[in-house]
Order: sequence, then C-alpha cells, then structure tokens
Amino acid sequence: MTDKKFKLPVKKSPKPTPKAFLDANVVISAGKPPGGPEIARVIDLVEAGLVTVLTTDLTMGEVAKKHVQNDFDAIREISQPHFRQIVEGATGIALPAIKRPELRQKLKAKYDKATAEMFKALGATTLAIDDVKPSVVFDAYAAGEGFFAGDSKKDQFPDAFAFECLKNEASKRHPVIIVSNDGDFEGPVKGASHISLVKSFPELFKALGLEMAAPELDTFFSDHDDELVKKVDQELNSWGLEANDVMDAEIDEITVNSAEIKKLTAFKPSEGGRPILVVGTLEVQALISFTHPNWDEAMYDSEDKVLIPFEDASGEAEILLSIDVAMSIALDDDGDPEEIEALRFRNGDFQYVTLYPPDMYK
Repeated sequence: MTDKKFKLPVKKSPKPTPKAFLDANVVISAGKPPGGPEIARVIDLVEAGLVTVLTTDLTMGEVAKKHVQNDFDAIREISQPHFRQIVEGATGIALPAIKRPELRQKLKAKYDKATAEMFKALGATTLAIDDVKPSVVFDAYAAGEGFFAGDSKKDQFPDAFAFECLKNEASKRHPVIIVSNDGDFEGPVKGASHISLVKSFPELFKALGLEMAAPELDTFFSDHDDELVKKVDQELNSWGLEANDVMDAEIDEITVNSAEIKKLTAFKPSEGGRPILVVGTLEVQALISFTHPNWDEAMYDSEDKVLIPFEDASGEAEILLSIDVAMSIALDDDGDPEEIEALRFRNGDFQYVTLYPPDMYK
C-alpha cells in the first residue's frame, strides 16, 4: 500500500487480498488456543477482507503438539502414586489416578480440537502436505539447497514441505506473506517469486500498511451520527435497491433515517497522514417510495398465458437493512479523527427489500 488513501472496495471487482501463512512458532507464541490479543487482531484483518490465512495440516499438528508437551511437562507427575499422596496429604484433595499415555492422549484430544477451532476462526485455508511431491523436497535435501543448505538437515523437512505448498499458492495477484521468526525461511524466500517474510504479527500489519493497535472511534461516531447517515444515504441511492416480492418494481426514492453501528473494526495506518480504515456492519433504517405494475388488476392473456397490467401502483415502505461497509476517516493535524472521508459498501450484491411484508395484511 503506497497510496496516500486507502482504496475502498468497489462494487463489482473487489481487489484480491494477500495471503498470510502463520508459521507454528508465531502461533504458539501468541498463546494457547483460541489465542491471545494478537490472534484476535489477525481475525479482525480476515473479517475485514484485508488478508486471508493459510496453514498446513502439518503446521496445525505442530501447534497442538507443542501445547500438549508444555502441559504434559507441567503435570506429568500426577501419574506417580507418591506425588498424588503428597498432594492429598498437604491439601486434603485426592487426585485421580491416571497413566501417562492416557494423560497425553487426553491433552492431545483437547488441543487438536482447540487448534482446529482457532484456525477455523481465522478462516484459514488448510493446505495438505501430501499434495507436495516428496521427490521435490528430497532433491533439495540431496543437493544441500534451500532449507537444507548449511548444517541443518532432517529438522528442516516440515518447513520444506510447507514452503512447497506455499509456492503453489503464491502469484502476482495473490502474494503470500510468511509470518515466522524462524530464520530458516530467509534463504528460500529470496529465491521464490511473490513470497515475502515478516517475523511477527505487528510486522504483518506493517506490511499491509496498518498498525496493530486499534484506534478508538466510539466517541467520534457518536459525534458524527448525522454525517454517517448522510454518507449512507448517498451510497444507498447510488447503489439502488431491488424489490424481492413484486415483479418489475422500481424504487423511486430512498431516504435513510438512521444508521446504527452493529460491528466495527478500525485499522490505523502505519504511515503518518493517511486516514484510518474502518470496516463494519450497519443496521440502516430507511423510507422508500416505489412504483410497480398493478398486477392485482391486470388482465390475463390466455393465448400468451401472461398478465397484462394497464396501470401502475405506488406506495411507501419503511425498510431495515444490514449492510457491510468500509470507511476512511480523515485525521486532523494532531492525528485525531476529523471526518468521514468516504464510505463504500463492501460487496457487489444487490440489496433486496420487501415492499409488502406479510404483517401488513394482519
């Protein structure tokens, strides 16, 4: 991102998002599943459509395995009768008798499930290591190239297989950013097209032109409610509405009365002077006027088997819409939010409304 302003989503051709591969070491460091605040912030990126996450089945296994081992090392003595006796004598609490294999299996089941749920929350696409030809990796091993250059050998196989998966995902339109504090990725990345490397989650945000910390905007939007309604009104009138219950209906006028923020995620730019990027969901109340053929009094043409209306019907309706939006918030000289610079709807789908809801006939 080098432009001075964020490029908000367009109606028909949304800009492809980069892909981020989260290596096991950075995921483990971010905390036990479901992860700490860094993982939560990456989820914000994903939900905002600013990045998509890649993982591999091997990576997920490494994350779960590490947490299993950490917990096992902390409580392994529970399997020893003398340890349980000491605990009971000191605390009056009898610990359950459990063998080490059973203890490890219980921890594995727990972390396999929790890790899978964490990557699901990240919307991660899981790449299969089995899709990589082993000969590709073993040829590099035999030649001492890539991950096998220097002294490292067998310990590099997991990273080597993961990297081959990522090479198949990377393209000019969909570059891959690897997030890893493992220096072994540095050499292979230099020789790969459309793959870059950062060493932490804050560096990932910086690569996207953003800061990790989320700016506070509740007070700003509270003070600029009229401006928000005006922007939504302009965009909705530009976008247009479609009726889903009456054929050939036309929405003549749209007047937005309120726009309530239901979900909000803000990203502050890492480059000074650029606006804040905000994505979220608005609940919009509007009054619409409409016109459509009067199908109730239309004549039926038995020969062509169609209805032929002779006049139009018109009316008004109050509607409620849930709309995903993206906004850029301009900053003043002190770096504080000043005005809603632009607002765009985030997808190209038509907004459909019901002109005659069933409850109006009750």
